[in-house]
Amino acid sequence: MIAALILAIALFLASVGVHLSILGAGHRMLDAPGNFSAKLGVALLVLASHLLVATLFAGGFWLGAELGLGGFDKTPAMSAMDYFYFSLINVTTLGLGDIYPTEHLRVIAGVEALTGFALISCSAQLFWTMMKEGENA
Repeated sequence: MIAALILAIALFLASVGVHLSILGAGHRMLDAPGNFSAKLGVALLVLASHLLVATLFAGGFWLGAELGLGGFDKTPAMSAMDYFYFSLINVTTLGLGDIYPTEHLRVIAGVEALTGFALISCSAQLFWTMMKEGENA
């Protein structure tokens, strides 16, 4: 359990750091004289950031499974795409339930869902800023 918590915290910190760095770049893009293509660029940055966070957690799930912290209820064995798919569904808090973690990997899944909720909120703030700027132009 302690190993799963340490891994989950490390993934959380890495995800928040990466996401906030990328959102900072998005804010700097908005500070420059704005145009529609800059806003599309910011939207793509946000998408890339969320996909990167899902990739980080997918790697964390793989590592956790390799360390014997748990597994996934899916047959046959999990592929790289399965780890990414589960992570992407989990980070968005959608949680379809077709793949689910067992044992201590459930801790990492819970932290990922909380992380995703927080980071999606940060992204929403950036989109709100973009829309508000468009009203004032």
